Parts: sequence; structure tokens; C-alpha cells
Amino acid sequence: MKKYLSLGLILIVLSVTASAQQRPAERFHRHRIHQGFRQGEITRHERLELRKNAFRYEVAQRRARRDGVITPFEQRRLRHLKRNDRREAFRYRHNDRRRVI
Repeated sequence: MKKYLSLGLILIVLSVTASAQQRPAERFHRHRIHQGFRQGEITRHERLELRKNAFRYEVAQRRARRDGVITPFEQRRLRHLKRNDRREAFRYRHNDRRRVI
């Protein structure tokens, strides 16, 4: 009985850690894009561009982490990509274009 109980607890702990993989900042960014589209602040094309940029950032981050060490050059590149993504998101939200419902 102890085996089953301990195995069950281990599986629960592993499932909780797996579900916590997404960081709060990523969740907020996705929510912000969705909210901006829903409220008409960004158009469909702008939403697509923001999603593509987020995907490109994730790919660059995976590549930088692949060897286990993020070099200063890779850090600078990641910061640059993130900064441009934030700048574009702000620009899209404030450009006074409205999507047609």
C-alpha cells in the first residue's frame, strides 16, 4: 500500500511541475495579445506578427540554451529581440487602426 501511495504522490508532483513550465510573463504576453485583439486595438495581421515574433524569440532562446551556456552575445541578441517585440506591440496598440468586426 505504501508503494502505491508514494508512487501516486510522485506522479502528482511531476504533473504539477510539468504544468508550471510556462512562466507568468509568457502567459501575460499571450493574454495581452488576445485582449488587444478582442478590444479592437490590434488587427488580425498585427496579432499574427506578434505571435510570429514570440515564436522566433522562443526559438532563439532554445538555440542559446542548447549548449548549456548563454554567452554575452546571445544575451544581447535575446534582449534585442524582446525589446523589439515589446516596441512593436506598443506601436500596434497605439496606431489608431481598428479592426473591422
